[in-house]
Amino acid sequence: MDPSTFAHSVTGMVIVAIIFAPLIIAVIAVLAIILAMVNRRHKERMKMIEQGMMPPPRPKQKGNYYGLLITGAIFLAFGLALFAGELAERGNDFTGGFIVGFVGLAMLACFAIIRIARKSEPADKAEDRPPAPPPLPPQS
Repeated sequence: MDPSTFAHSVTGMVIVAIIFAPLIIAVIAVLAIILAMVNRRHKERMKMIEQGMMPPPRPKQKGNYYGLLITGAIFLAFGLALFAGELAERGNDFTGGFIVGFVGLAMLACFAIIRIARKSEPADKAEDRPPAPPPLPPQS
């Protein structure tokens, strides 16, 4: 059977749907969970404001830069694998391996730069202060 004929048949469409359906459902489920969490947090803050209480400020989040390390290492390894594959094949088109490898090297360099910059930052003074007292209930 010709591959293009199979792709246009009902069986081919069902198989493609079975392959991609879990991925699509997982993405929709993750988005629904995130939306529910944001909505719940918003309702809690609105309820506190309605009762006359001041909701606590949102904590400052420092970004996690370890994703650069992991992604950079994966890209670098993938680029080296492409480069080695081209060498083993005795080809002369190394651009794929070089591009992916240098993207990986750039991500690893970004990780190193961010890590050095974060270590040289002064510590937050907010951690030294005692926590703020809880808000008082409204007076009647």
